Amino acid sequence: MLGNLYRRLSAVLLLILALCTTVFIGKETVISIIAIIFLLAELGISFLLLKKREKVHVVFISAMVAEGLFLLTREFWLLALSILLLIVAGIWRGLFGQKGSRRVTPFLVVRKVLFSIAALIVTAFWGIGIYAKPITTPVALAADAAVTIDERKLDSAAVMLKDIEVMNSFGSRTTGSEGHNQFIKWLEQQATDMGLQVYRDRYTFDRWEEKSSSLMIDQQSIHVSSAFPYSGETDEKGVTGELVYTKRSEYDQASGKIAVIEIENFRNFPIGIVMNMRDSSPKESQIAPNEGDLVLTTALKEAKLEQAKEMGVKAVVVVWKGVSDDKVEKQYVPFTTDYAGIPAIWVNETEGQKVISAAQAHKEGTVILDAEIQKNAPTESFYVKIDGKNKDEAIIVNTHTDGINVVEENGAVGMLSMIRYLQQEQPERTMIFAFVTGHFRLPVFKGSSQATSTWMEGHRELWDGENEHIKAVAGITVEHLGSMEWKDDDTGHYGPTGQISTEYTYAGNEMMAAIWLKAIEKTDGTRTVLLRGHNKFEFGESQPLLEAGIPVIGFIPMPDYLLVDSDNREMDKFDAKLMHTQIVSLLKAVKLVDGTETTKLGKSDGYSFFYGRTK
Repeated sequence: MLGNLYRRLSAVLLLILALCTTVFIGKETVISIIAIIFLLAELGISFLLLKKREKVHVVFISAMVAEGLFLLTREFWLLALSILLLIVAGIWRGLFGQKGSRRVTPFLVVRKVLFSIAALIVTAFWGIGIYAKPITTPVALAADAAVTIDERKLDSAAVMLKDIEVMNSFGSRTTGSEGHNQFIKWLEQQATDMGLQVYRDRYTFDRWEEKSSSLMIDQQSIHVSSAFPYSGETDEKGVTGELVYTKRSEYDQASGKIAVIEIENFRNFPIGIVMNMRDSSPKESQIAPNEGDLVLTTALKEAKLEQAKEMGVKAVVVVWKGVSDDKVEKQYVPFTTDYAGIPAIWVNETEGQKVISAAQAHKEGTVILDAEIQKNAPTESFYVKIDGKNKDEAIIVNTHTDGINVVEENGAVGMLSMIRYLQQEQPERTMIFAFVTGHFRLPVFKGSSQATSTWMEGHRELWDGENEHIKAVAGITVEHLGSMEWKDDDTGHYGPTGQISTEYTYAGNEMMAAIWLKAIEKTDGTRTVLLRGHNKFEFGESQPLLEAGIPVIGFIPMPDYLLVDSDNREMDKFDAKLMHTQIVSLLKAVKLVDGTETTKLGKSDGYSFFYGRTK
């Protein structure tokens, strides 16, 4: 009896070890050591206490050897083999290792069925892990592989700042807005003035843009932190109704009334679900706490406005919870949702308590959300080329042009400086610079992932290498330059930390990671975290390149104010000298990529899965 219980427990623990090794990327060493200790204990119990020698012990010993060799070599195939052996040992113990009565009982059948399902799930996870190859072999570039940038030929920080100020003069640049269209025309003129031919792609879509918003209760104004993008609109009188405090999933309680809901900001979100670190520089750099929390919160805790509209709700007041009032001010979130057809506004936690109290007292409120609706609004993407010596291969440098403040999106301005520099000598490969629209209207323009995928689908001749098309051998994505870090501190005060924003950089494979580390090798003050696309997440416009199998370097710092649509365009959080330094690094990366053989550049690794490395 005790022997059977021991074997059942052993079978379960073997499957748990296999599952943990597969799921928790970056914890393989710790789990492998635990597995070896467990297997040694298993053999000790069997040989010394139970005086048993079983055929499954051969599998145990093989698993220990594989685990030990993995710890010595870090070869992924050895890890995969050891996990498979743990699964085999678990199945052997769980299904075939029991002693005693041959009588089949319902309990025995159910237990074996459940165990079989668990074994199948663990095996499926192992198969996905094999497909994703979460452990890759680092690549070291030769010491003489470094390149230098002649800063006398590169725009100075002052010139870049002047271009940034021109960009800011157009105001907010939400997709298809007047400011966005003016910015695109200016960018195209800059390219034309450089003697480049501009290739345009024109689109139309239905555009929504807030003009003003307000909330009144008892004839007193409640401060609105921001409007909910593409929610809906009212006339100048707004909508009036009883305020009802409810949950996002219980809008039926607010039919014919104004719903008041709370959305609590994610704190200490398990970031390994959406990010997987490859490396960092300096080595102590790691993913910053609560990074991208507002974006993740609004994406994962949907307000469910469509449901509110179906239930006959007049308007929705969304109250922030667990985040400072200053941090949520003017946040343009979420920016990835379809038009809902019902007006909605955000209020901060301080003002929100007033709204919730009014709702609990069954008071009336008035929501005004004046918005411009433009059917078939025009917008466009464009690209330019610098012909290389090799016209059959290309490097794509891309960004999006729509944004709302100085860092979201200034990649287009940075690319102008890169083009001016790279024009001065013919590159080995053709350089294609894509300036895409639609990042702030992803429901229309995202294609398979991000706005660049729409542009790529329209220009397969520039990257897929088929039917005499150009083959894109690498990509460089430029976003959010010059960002300084601002965070909520432990007391809830939002302010500067004195550091630059973490320079998240997606690397499509280990060669691209090595190239980026070489590009920033002698750069002072860098704060780089290299990432791999993970669980179908790759933030930014590098994602379509990854999904097309193009190895990419995707530069995308993600400051907390990234989506703030403020009057000063967040210029107090921008550093032109930092932008200049980052452009130097990006140019080094371009030149290193251009000087690397195609076979060595390889292909994109694709996504990793499960729980990623976070430090």
